[in-house]
Amino acid sequence: MALFQSEVAKRRETPPTGYVSGSVQCAIFTYTFNDDFTSASDILEIGFLPADTIPVRARLLPEGLTASNEADVGFMSGEPGDPDPDRTSGDELFDGVAAVSVEAAAAAIDLLAVTRSDKHRSIGIKMSENITAGAAKKVTLILEYIH
Repeated sequence: MALFQSEVAKRRETPPTGYVSGSVQCAIFTYTFNDDFTSASDILEIGFLPADTIPVRARLLPEGLTASNEADVGFMSGEPGDPDPDRTSGDELFDGVAAVSVEAAAAAIDLLAVTRSDKHRSIGIKMSENITAGAAKKVTLILEYIH
């Protein structure tokens, strides 16, 4: 398995953090598939949900992917940014959502079921189809969360 990481996952960029209880922050995580991605085993660590927050809105925007591609988006095992290829990824945010060229929105009921954590939580994406490298092949996760 290969673990792909965005600039946020590598800690080169930081998602917004609010300092007021109840404030909503919006993070935009984008990844371009510059290397081949194998659906059977690869995970993309696209970003993270900051500590002590709850997601209130999530949108997935795929670009240039195959017509039958589906995505699972959820929390990863291990510490954010850890390059260990044995980490796993769940489907708490999106479960089998079409990841073609149309925006998908997560169900609010699923997002509000996420409990707060005192640690940052990595967000991973698993795809159902292989993705060949290409500058026009991207995935963006827009995540809004409340403190």
